[in-house]
Amino acid sequence: MDEKNIPSAHEKIQIDGGSSSGGDDEHPASFVIPDASTTSDNGTAVVKTMITVHDNNDDYDDDDAQTKAAFTKKWWEFWKTEPSDVDPLTFSTAKKYMILFIIASAGTMAPISSTVYYPALVNVQEAFNTTDTAVNASVSLFVFVTAICPLMWASWSDRGGRRNIYLLSFAITVVGTVLCAVSVNIAMLIVFRGISAVGASSVQSMGAGTLSDIYDSHERGRAYAWYVLGPIMGPAIGPIIGGFLTEAFGWRATFWFSASFGLGIFLLILFFLPETFRHKEKVQAIAEEEGIENDNRSKELTEKKRKHKIRFANPLSPLRFLLFPNVSFSVLYLGILFGVYYLMNTSFAWVFANQYKLDSGIIGVCYLPAAIGGMIGGNIGGRLSDFVYNNNVKKATDNQQTTNPEMRLSIPLLGVVALFLLGVLTGYGWTVKQNVHYAAPMAFSFFVSGSIMLPHVTLTTYLVDSHRSHAASATSCNNLSRYLFAGVGTLTSSDLMRAMGTGILFTGCGVLIVLLGLPVLYVKMKPQKWAQMRKARGL
Repeated sequence: MDEKNIPSAHEKIQIDGGSSSGGDDEHPASFVIPDASTTSDNGTAVVKTMITVHDNNDDYDDDDAQTKAAFTKKWWEFWKTEPSDVDPLTFSTAKKYMILFIIASAGTMAPISSTVYYPALVNVQEAFNTTDTAVNASVSLFVFVTAICPLMWASWSDRGGRRNIYLLSFAITVVGTVLCAVSVNIAMLIVFRGISAVGASSVQSMGAGTLSDIYDSHERGRAYAWYVLGPIMGPAIGPIIGGFLTEAFGWRATFWFSASFGLGIFLLILFFLPETFRHKEKVQAIAEEEGIENDNRSKELTEKKRKHKIRFANPLSPLRFLLFPNVSFSVLYLGILFGVYYLMNTSFAWVFANQYKLDSGIIGVCYLPAAIGGMIGGNIGGRLSDFVYNNNVKKATDNQQTTNPEMRLSIPLLGVVALFLLGVLTGYGWTVKQNVHYAAPMAFSFFVSGSIMLPHVTLTTYLVDSHRSHAASATSCNNLSRYLFAGVGTLTSSDLMRAMGTGILFTGCGVLIVLLGLPVLYVKMKPQKWAQMRKARGL
């Protein structure tokens, strides 16, 4: 036996034509021969030890290596987000509060912008010598765009992250709002109202996704109570601000205020909002929901991520969630609640100006009870939502039963709220119809706003719980329904009041809320059915 033909214990040999260039090779093709080696009859070395080779085909190994690599940026490179392995759910309480504050503040942008010049509607009509329906169109277009565009923002954010889309969208809304402020006719105002709504609408769906990134189910209700204050408080706060601005500086000041507010939110996001989206964790959540077996999970996840890289996001893809009856019933109910609320708020401006003969500043103050009612109702709703959910989860755990998102829904509570809304909406409509002192409809608006917040918080949180890995997309369906109904309510408010009178109109709205609340009972009763549908459709 010729021993010189046998490589030494630590000598590298070439395998299948691969080069053995040393430890820095990106794709190493060399092996280290172990000390224990034997020879064949012709003296050729035979390796009997199985040696593991690094497999560089796994995208996630590459991603992990990149994530752990050193990251540096200049102080002015705000748009660069530091990659992190930290689960956003483990963020400190202070950091979560900061993110919640930014998202809740950003969430008020669209509602405030859509209603800030309610007290100035008559002024805009006179300035452009147009009809009240045309002026209402400038409000309703903003609302319709706010309904549709979150579908686009949500489909992108559930694939590529939140922060950069926030920055882009708020840049759009600031520019659009400035152009509204310098409009020279009603057509120009309507067009740029639509453009500003494109940007302002992003938070209406992405905000829910951001909060689902950082809050677990047991604490999500309270967080969402603050987040959904925007859609409820905005229509109440906007007119208060707009009334005084219009009285002091004219109707254009309302848009300069909105532009400044949007710029402030943009700077908050730029300096203080981290990226909360974690692609790898999201894909793993999808895989778990689809029931991918552990031994095949690596292959499945790799293939899914490759598809994410090469496919463009379909802006209408969130609409597939409407195929789930629990989602469609929930968003339909939330839509009618929101539509009635916008109908009431729009009627406020015309009724208090034309019927009660109040000026713009006082009309703004008249929205204050609704704002306070929304704040109180949201706080109570968030606490009740978490209490009901945690209590039901505890009972299920004690009885060794499985938990489900439907445990957040309390049918007795939602039923009582629906009947109460019927009463206070009827009271609001008939006090206006009978020309009772305006303190009466103001008081009823307090109870309407607070009551709407209770089911709003509960069902919005439920939608996120039921589709945890697609929170922004599920919420965008909710947003679509809410703002479509709100747009219809805003556009038709004047005509409906003239045709039906406020008494019959708002009594009918209350009856509709009670009737459309019945399907929510079906949602509560079929948790296993919804779970099976999610698993079957991979959502």
